[in-house]
Amino acid sequence: MFKVNPDGMRMEPTPERVLSVCRLVAHKSMTREEVRKAMTLGLNDGNGVTLINASIEVALKELSLIKAENENLMLAVDPSVIASSTAFRRYVSSRVFSAKNTTFYMFTRWLISQNERIFGLKTWENLAKTCGAEIKEMSTLPENAVLGWRFWAAFLGIGYLSGTMIIPNMKLRLEDILATTYTEKFKFNETILAQDFILWLSAKMPEVEIGSKLPLALSAALRTLHDIGLIKLETWSDSPPIMLYYVDGDPINSFTHISVKEAINS
Repeated sequence: MFKVNPDGMRMEPTPERVLSVCRLVAHKSMTREEVRKAMTLGLNDGNGVTLINASIEVALKELSLIKAENENLMLAVDPSVIASSTAFRRYVSSRVFSAKNTTFYMFTRWLISQNERIFGLKTWENLAKTCGAEIKEMSTLPENAVLGWRFWAAFLGIGYLSGTMIIPNMKLRLEDILATTYTEKFKFNETILAQDFILWLSAKMPEVEIGSKLPLALSAALRTLHDIGLIKLETWSDSPPIMLYYVDGDPINSFTHISVKEAINS
């Protein structure tokens, strides 16, 4: 799922399955066969075995969540990492968005840069074909890889799944970053320059290409967090603005200052 390109993404190892594997071996070390039997309720179904095998491989080799000693699988991280879906998501994000040579990262970065263009592509197949045509390293990207990508992209907070499309809105991804790393540089509830904030954020969110205006996915995230009161976007006349992706009729299409509320860490 998160292998170096051109190794592709797969549909079988969903976030829920990978987390289930980790929680099983955290409770008790198990052989691969014991994990397979526990997760398939003992049914020797070929498709079910394939699903579990792929999930074990992601947990073991791609995310280093579990380890193998002799014939047994056991948890390789602090139990707090798998105690909640939020903790699990933040752990996975810290790994997959720092690995810039993976198919997952490269496709994510391309998709975020497309903004509202993705709505015209309409299908996962068209997304795969268009990305493959425009990014040389992704020329062999199949539709099934994108179908696998969508589950993790939604889980990690790149956007929201809606039918055969993903709606770009990085609210969850941005919220995780602010909750876990914002106070390394700034203080909650204090107003800072938007330019300072974006400079800091660009290092924390490498999958987003930040140019003269912010992309749709990040702009939607900022608007959403502002609307629910977890951040406050302000425009002061004496400071240069950061431009959001323009939305006709939206009251906020730029901001010069931002404050992040302490409630984001609750």
